[in-house]
Amino acid sequence: MLRLLRTLGGLGVWAPMMALCLAFAGACTGNIEDPMTEPDPEPDPDPDLPDPEDLYPTFLLEPDAASEQPGVRRLTRSELQRTILDLTGVDADVSALLEDREILNLQNDARRSTVSEPGHVLSYLELATEVAGDADIDAVLPCAAACTDAELHVFLDRAFNEAVPEADFGAYRDTYTRARGELSEENARRAIVLTALLSPKLLYRTEVGEGEGTLTATELAEKLSYFVWGRGPDAALRARALDGTILEPATLAEELDRMLAHEWARERVAEFCFDWLGLDHLSLDAKLAYDELPEGIAHSMEEEAARMIARVIFDEGEGLRALLTTDRTEVDADLAAHYGLAFSGEGWQEVSLAETERRGLLTTALVLAAHAKESGRSPMQRGNFLIAEVMSLGFPPEFGAAAMTLPDDVEDLTFREQFAPLETLDTCSNCHRMLNAGFAFDLYDAVGRRFPSDRVLPEETEAVFDAPPYDPVSFATTAEAVEGLSRHPVLVRSFVGQVLHFAQGSAPSELDATLAEALEEDFDNTDGDVLALIRDIVLSERFVAVVRAAEGS
Repeated sequence: MLRLLRTLGGLGVWAPMMALCLAFAGACTGNIEDPMTEPDPEPDPDPDLPDPEDLYPTFLLEPDAASEQPGVRRLTRSELQRTILDLTGVDADVSALLEDREILNLQNDARRSTVSEPGHVLSYLELATEVAGDADIDAVLPCAAACTDAELHVFLDRAFNEAVPEADFGAYRDTYTRARGELSEENARRAIVLTALLSPKLLYRTEVGEGEGTLTATELAEKLSYFVWGRGPDAALRARALDGTILEPATLAEELDRMLAHEWARERVAEFCFDWLGLDHLSLDAKLAYDELPEGIAHSMEEEAARMIARVIFDEGEGLRALLTTDRTEVDADLAAHYGLAFSGEGWQEVSLAETERRGLLTTALVLAAHAKESGRSPMQRGNFLIAEVMSLGFPPEFGAAAMTLPDDVEDLTFREQFAPLETLDTCSNCHRMLNAGFAFDLYDAVGRRFPSDRVLPEETEAVFDAPPYDPVSFATTAEAVEGLSRHPVLVRSFVGQVLHFAQGSAPSELDATLAEALEEDFDNTDGDVLALIRDIVLSERFVAVVRAAEGS
């Protein structure tokens, strides 16, 4: 904080600046209704429908409680960080902000993630103050002398992706005038930047339309940009929003293709895959083998996975199945040693995995380490990962309540054989007939290295993925497992549902289900063409439609 005080001119400046921050109610414009309204009572269940708990497996495509305030989204940490970077040139530290709640289907409904607690508000205030102090103000908000209305509009219209209405603009003009009375002209401009960074119009985005049932041009541009890029619209897309042409299907398609060709789309698709697979939980320093690892290998693991996603989906134009089964990857020297691969030279090099057991994204060190215990073998953890993250499946209600008992006399049994009885016991079989699929990835230790061959025998990877009503998938090797899982109908349903909900950012509705069914068929027929799926979602009527309260209830 002391650095901030010095940046803004010392304590003599900080006091009036704080006063202005706390009195910016007129400048922090953009009305958003209270998202914490009490939900309506749950309707009585239809007696003609089966109890969901009697179905197996349970598809977790519906959260416990849907948003009562649909169409209002709080920017996630990464989205806000990139938005601030584009607006101010400052790569802000957002780690102190309200955490992104782990909401099923990657939702960010305002009701579930609203900035409301005093501590959270303060963290946003501190972030805005830090950014306003660090920004190159002459580049962010250049003014020839005292800022004119036109000069203020250039910054504010860009910040909020709209021609700021005069009723709102007047509040910012008043803030600037008051700041000029107590601060230098430079810091008066910083006060405008600060208050803009605290506006609901920047921290949130809306999808409420204007009574026509479809999004406004600004809302559509922002929804498209945050879905495909994870950041606010660039100048070209903002221009399409301001002149309204983004609402034309041909223009929307043209902008989408332009955006998918940008580097930001590659980063966003990788970010989605990381979210889908729960890869942000990796803490290598919690592993017992951490001291054996070279410094910086965690970054190398993330880089390998991101490069694989970008290469397969964007450079080669392949789909999800290829991403999960590819026998090629890129490694640096540290990862090559980690995998036991020959490597010479420097930098990143493409290598073949054909002579190894590894195939595709699910066998990268990042994925394997993120879903393993601190040490030892982790077949159940990886089996649960396949079910909960990859397939979006849930267990029957008794899961977690049953006590797992392995045989007492295990001298002549392999680790895999010790679990075999659990697949037939009445109290355990429902779960373990799917959980034991994790043995396919049990060749690898807690940090993704290959176990010594005398520790884990090749035959211990034999398992079955059994998710009724679909046919069981049997496999004897890791390569067979990823091939079988990559073609499983449940994977298609899971991935399409996750991307659709990532795009919509809200609880699924009947309209989403109708669209998802069509998307699943096309996705399956194209071997999982991810870019085609994104295009189909964006160009659907559903994407440009307002989400009504009744749909999310």
